[in-house]
Amino acid sequence: MKIALILIAITLVSATSISPYNKLNYSKQRSMTAVLAEVESKIQANSPLDAVLNVLKQFKEAVNVEQVNHDQIFNIEYSECDSEFEFRNKEVEDASNVVRDSTSQLNVCKTSKIRTTNQQEVNQQQLFTYQEHLTLILTTAENEQGYFKKRGRDYEDSLHAIDEALDILSGIANGKRSFAELSSVSKSMLQTSFNIQQTINYAPIFYAFTQLASQQDLVDPSQIERVEQLLLQLRENVHDNYNEFTTSNAAAVAAFNDQKDRINIILNRLSNQEERLQDKLDHLNQCIGTQSAIVQAASTKLERNQQLWDQAVALCNTFEAEYFTATMARRSEISLITELEQQVIKRFQVVKEQKPARMLRYAKLKY
Repeated sequence: MKIALILIAITLVSATSISPYNKLNYSKQRSMTAVLAEVESKIQANSPLDAVLNVLKQFKEAVNVEQVNHDQIFNIEYSECDSEFEFRNKEVEDASNVVRDSTSQLNVCKTSKIRTTNQQEVNQQQLFTYQEHLTLILTTAENEQGYFKKRGRDYEDSLHAIDEALDILSGIANGKRSFAELSSVSKSMLQTSFNIQQTINYAPIFYAFTQLASQQDLVDPSQIERVEQLLLQLRENVHDNYNEFTTSNAAAVAAFNDQKDRINIILNRLSNQEERLQDKLDHLNQCIGTQSAIVQAASTKLERNQQLWDQAVALCNTFEAEYFTATMARRSEISLITELEQQVIKRFQVVKEQKPARMLRYAKLKY
């Protein structure tokens, strides 16, 4: 029973110890399951003790050979890791020295131009602000110009529709026009009333048109005259609003031109000042550009080598962890195989003692 338990334990170890061996890529892998099957077969077949122990011995030898191979691989990896660490450490140190020296020189150049740079930054900010402001008012003026043109056309369309309605009413009074034409022009008037946002002022007109259309040939000339008066009053109101809109736009255009002229004067002054500051800073900017390029290149080299160093450390730690994990697994296998050997020997000894003396020679120490 104890031997059976040990066999089960070895099976579990075999299942958990295959992964580290697989990483060594040996062409021939040992099989714990096959070994256990062979041991069990020989025991059941009452094979000699030496035959059973030889199976376990071969297994232990395979484990030991594998450990020796893994030790050799680990030593090579360990040596390569040391070389890589030494190389990356030197690269990081060299890059750090270059960054330090170039940064120091860069700071000297920056200190020499700091006052002029501050003036330039303030000047550039003001220049940017006024340019943005000029762009904004130009965009606003363009939009307002488009709005004025469209609203002006809307007012003109409204006046034209009212005039057309007056002509149709005059024709209806003379019997030369029809109410169908009045209905058509009323649709145009409705659309233009929406466009100039005076629908409420148009409402009495539309109501009067409806009353006239309901009477048709029985319409009273006095009613047509009253509707004409309403249209004339509406036209006067629309025309007054159009004039106010035109006057307001003219004032806005004048204010825009004045503001644009003042901003252009400021922009010219700031541009001239920017040119003088730039001339003063050119020779210092050359120093800053050169040292900045050196610092950038060295910083890139430092970052790259630091990353490679970190990756090498992680990889070497993985190698080491896998090595110790696999080594412990092999030790566990050897320990279990050794215990199994002891149990097998002990079991064979018990069988030997229980056999009759006259049968021992025949049995040849069979189980």
